[in-house]
Amino acid sequence: MESSELLEFFENQNLNISNEIWSIEISYSKINSENKKSEIEKVIELQNEYKSNSLFVYVQKKNSEIHKSIEINGLDGGFYLHKSTENDKSQSVKLNENNLIMSLGFTILSLNLNEIEIDWILRPDIAELFEFYDLENDILLRGEHRIFRIDKNGNIKWEFGGRDIWVNLEGKREINIEGNEIRLFDFESNEYLINFNGELLEDKPRIIKTKKPTLFTNPKRWFYQKVWEHMTKVEKK
Repeated sequence: MESSELLEFFENQNLNISNEIWSIEISYSKINSENKKSEIEKVIELQNEYKSNSLFVYVQKKNSEIHKSIEINGLDGGFYLHKSTENDKSQSVKLNENNLIMSLGFTILSLNLNEIEIDWILRPDIAELFEFYDLENDILLRGEHRIFRIDKNGNIKWEFGGRDIWVNLEGKREINIEGNEIRLFDFESNEYLINFNGELLEDKPRIIKTKKPTLFTNPKRWFYQKVWEHMTKVEKK
């Protein structure tokens, strides 16, 4: 796939996700976003200083006449809308009963679908956030610089940092949950093993160093790699 096609993909994303209560469509587009504003019932402004493109969330409550349409403004940074699958447990969007949890650039938030209000919002890393994983009743979030365990109320239980950023371009998955332990790989493929309390169990530094790209190119390169993996792999039946 050409880089222009991947760029177009990131500028025009759509995701459908549902559970027993809700059916949700999420739309992000840099093209014709103004046309969608006339349909919106509620606008949520995250940060007025960021005049970004809008994320649109369309909500249908199952077995009900309730329809809701929301526009979220003030997003900064790049993001890749995806839910977990059988083969890949990473996700940037999750429906947790009546809450929609989304990792969007520098921000992760939990949107209460009944009230159409944000229950909690965090900007925990100094750089961008990527995907998160289910960890017991919490989520394990990968930021560019730190790994965070966050509970369902948006409280950070702990954070963990390595020698380098949490972006690996050599094909190693940065976060691997193995039983009751978590194996991590950073940019230089240094390997760490921590427990569910964020305590370091093993530290295996890599001797051979690789050239690090600049901070601002890392997220885009990782996003492109992630999309390519999702588009080319086949789900298990």
